[in-house]
Amino acid sequence: MTANASLPVDIEIMRASAGRLLAPDATVPSAQELETLMLMLKGHLALVIPEVERAAAGPDDDYDLARVCAWTAVTESRRKLRIEPRPSLSSHIAYARRLSRSLKALCDHYETLNAPPEEACLDGSGTPAPRSRKSG
Repeated sequence: MTANASLPVDIEIMRASAGRLLAPDATVPSAQELETLMLMLKGHLALVIPEVERAAAGPDDDYDLARVCAWTAVTESRRKLRIEPRPSLSSHIAYARRLSRSLKALCDHYETLNAPPEEACLDGSGTPAPRSRKSG
């Protein structure tokens, strides 16, 4: 496999993993379950970050809002991955929730940037319709 080859990205599985700690009725995991979940979240982020970067790639002078927001989310996710949480269980839970929110945001950006345009052209000129972010 080359460095530019894409790995499979299963957005539904990633969303389910992110939702485990973000759901209103989420239960507090044991320390071992939390460690496993954090490793899974970090693995998902490692897969989805390059895919969002590829989807957001474009000319430097193209400031499409969806692309700029995606790059911001990628930068924020990379920053969060460099953080080392304090040793307490509550710190690890808070850290895992931050990773979960980042993963959820990147899944949103991945879907937005890879969605087919709703209309081929706005004015018949052959120019694709601008992308818009999903609300919610």
